[in-house]
Amino acid sequence: MTVTIIRERLPRHPLLGRNVHFDSRSRLYAVQPVAATVTSVRHDASIGILDQGQVGACTGFASVACSYREPFFGFGNEPWHYRPSVAGGYGWYSQNTAEDGFPGTYEPDDTGSDGLTASKVAVETGVASGFQAAFDLDSSLLSLMAAPGITGIPWFNSMFQAPSSGLLEVDATSGQAGGHELCVDEIVAADAPGNGTGVMLVGGPNSWGTSWGANGRWYLRASDWWELRKRDGDVYFWTPITVPAPVPVPVPPGSPASTDDIAMWQATAAFRADRHVVPHIVQAVKALNAWGIEMGLK
Repeated sequence: MTVTIIRERLPRHPLLGRNVHFDSRSRLYAVQPVAATVTSVRHDASIGILDQGQVGACTGFASVACSYREPFFGFGNEPWHYRPSVAGGYGWYSQNTAEDGFPGTYEPDDTGSDGLTASKVAVETGVASGFQAAFDLDSSLLSLMAAPGITGIPWFNSMFQAPSSGLLEVDATSGQAGGHELCVDEIVAADAPGNGTGVMLVGGPNSWGTSWGANGRWYLRASDWWELRKRDGDVYFWTPITVPAPVPVPVPPGSPASTDDIAMWQATAAFRADRHVVPHIVQAVKALNAWGIEMGLK
């Protein structure tokens, strides 16, 4: 039993454009990391830091940044459909908005998009053969050892003013400005040279130019990244085109529901509680309740 639900949070700041879009089928495509340990890693890139300007095109720019990193872009290979440029970022964003199911398409509508759709576009344009979602911090870090990913997180006002180190301070009391999509391509071990925090960091390129953060790059404490991920965030890892697409792996009976499953179940509470008479809506409620039982939520 599968249920798809879109929960929309339109951007409230021109630099932010990530909407919330979860699909329960992602649970069937959970990452299957190959790495056994987590160490420092930074994936080679054949693209510089881009600047999305005053357009909420972060899902497109994060995707272009990811697609021009190993193992997706082999040095010397022909460029992908969307080139490593500002125009490429806007082009990917435009395709996202045309396919994401949210109202409006860029241009002229700058309505934001989501990482799930961006990952589907990666497959459609030949960048990847498939993609998988990560549902816990350990599997995210182990997957990041092999390849970069794209992550969508809530963005608080405290995170705009990144220091020269690029380390973002997450202060929920500063207020949420919207959602942001980023390429994540680096792990900095707690004991790595130059890491004075004493904790593991993750990081990657932003799309606000080189004058922001660490020459355009951001860093988060791994624990902070996952706290943001649990607040309606997500992370997707693409499968290189040279590798067969991942196949669905059924969730074992009795497996604990993910934070996404719980959030979707809570978001549909009022809908399920209403008295419905239209046949297709009645069937939808039955499907939701059956899924809730399957996931141990009811």
